[in-house]
Amino acid sequence: MPSIAVLIAFALAAIVPRVEDPWPDTIGTELPFALATAGGILAGVVCSFIAREKREQVIKLGMFFGFCSGVGLYFVALLVQLIS
Repeated sequence: MPSIAVLIAFALAAIVPRVEDPWPDTIGTELPFALATAGGILAGVVCSFIAREKREQVIKLGMFFGFCSGVGLYFVALLVQLIS
């Protein structure tokens, strides 16, 4: 039984790509725009069952909150960098 687990682990290691470092070394000004896009996509997926007009409003709201969280994270990272 353990040998099957080892074979499955080797098969997954061969198929799944290896991720070196998923966290960026730097945070640039593109972070708020990337999070705005992610917020809009997430809102669109979550609210895909509602009417089109309401869905567009929810997507805009998701983009707004994503952008605001990106700006907040950018300034927190900037503040941490200036303090340290």
